[in-house]
Amino acid sequence: MIMVKELFVYGTLMQDTDSAMARFLHARATSRGIAYLPGRLYDLGSYPGAVFDLNESGTITGQIYSLRDPEAIFPILDEYEGVSEHPAEPEEYIRELVPASLDGETVPCWIYRYNFDTTPLPLIPSGNYLTYYAKKLTHRQFIEKGR
Repeated sequence: MIMVKELFVYGTLMQDTDSAMARFLHARATSRGIAYLPGRLYDLGSYPGAVFDLNESGTITGQIYSLRDPEAIFPILDEYEGVSEHPAEPEEYIRELVPASLDGETVPCWIYRYNFDTTPLPLIPSGNYLTYYAKKLTHRQFIEKGR
């Protein structure tokens, strides 16, 4: 079975956040560039959560990585994101395949999608975490501490 090697990242895993996990990912994958998804990006307090929605007019700005060894890397990323194969209870994130837009091309990618109710959460209106987190102390502290 051929596994999709592309991963769409939109938060602390983006290269320019310089988090420990972003450095881990960058060392084990090739950046394909800035990409976009239809949906909404929310502030979860110290990090973002994305909700993919094909019918959404808003856009989430992220980065696509092509993983060199997805079978080795995904278990580590799943643990970081709190995703398990057979969760007993709903988890904060779900890893799922979505179509991202990269240079006018549709690219199937994995994404860690936020899985809980977004009603009480503040929206990140720009959909761009890189322009947002620098203004938020709790986000910068989360990135500096590595979690």
